[in-house]
Amino acid sequence: MSRHFPAGRIDAAELATAGGTALPDGKGVSLYGWQVETAKSAILSDARSDEVRRSLGNVLNVPEQLFYDNHLRLKHLASGLVLDFSAQDALRCWRELDLPPVQVGHAEQWTQARHQDIKQHMAVTLNYDWTYTTPYSGTVQPEAAKGSSASGKAATWEQSTEAIDKALLLSRDPILFYDEVPLYESELDDNGVSSLIVKVRVMPKCWFVLLRFWLRVDGVLVRLWETRVCGRFHPDSASLDVTREIRRSEGTFAELRRDGAPAEGPAYADADVASEALQAVAPTGVSLFQIEKLVASGQP
Repeated sequence: MSRHFPAGRIDAAELATAGGTALPDGKGVSLYGWQVETAKSAILSDARSDEVRRSLGNVLNVPEQLFYDNHLRLKHLASGLVLDFSAQDALRCWRELDLPPVQVGHAEQWTQARHQDIKQHMAVTLNYDWTYTTPYSGTVQPEAAKGSSASGKAATWEQSTEAIDKALLLSRDPILFYDEVPLYESELDDNGVSSLIVKVRVMPKCWFVLLRFWLRVDGVLVRLWETRVCGRFHPDSASLDVTREIRRSEGTFAELRRDGAPAEGPAYADADVASEALQAVAPTGVSLFQIEKLVASGQP
């Protein structure tokens, strides 16, 4: 299920009009005290995949399409804070969450039909979350933690009632920079699909990030865990104004069928279609929704 992810797109003329500059090699932009940068490389080799498996506690598998060196990084220059989105941290959160394994529809029959030693192997295989479901919603850390001499501030996410301004995102402002960065993807041994992708767009008034973990286990369930982050620009470039929304939605195929949504795997060909279908099972299909503001130490 490999897809092509082109290089990021920069509107140079509009970026200059907004007072921003492009980063070297077109990997991002700098605007109003923020640097937004993406990095994309090839799928991890088998040898390095083995190293990653060991680092995660000797798990049996990692996603077959693992873009371990890919990332999206947003740096607030005045505070030294960095918001990072990477496959490394996403998989670490997957192992820490340690969800019970999803049983595919034919798992029991498959196990009963084979020799006892294969049954034992299957039991081991199904004792960890082979869907790679991750609660990861990005990493925030001071720039100093990345080896810089800058004295970055610490920051925390605090609960808020101030949602992301949808009107701001839907405005007709030009998109100065856009990119889509795959972190990992798996076909789950032909039982469906699991993927984690982060997208970013920068406009004259703000930047916006959408991180999506999407899972479809055929005949069993559809899961969509989304993180939306929006940073508003301010003329002084020093103000930190970042809002995050986390939404976790899912539904079994039985629930989807009951509520009038499509009940067949092919109807959920991608995360966008899954998002539309899961809206039909809300609120029962929503397990979490929260709004947070990023607050740096010393910030009122």
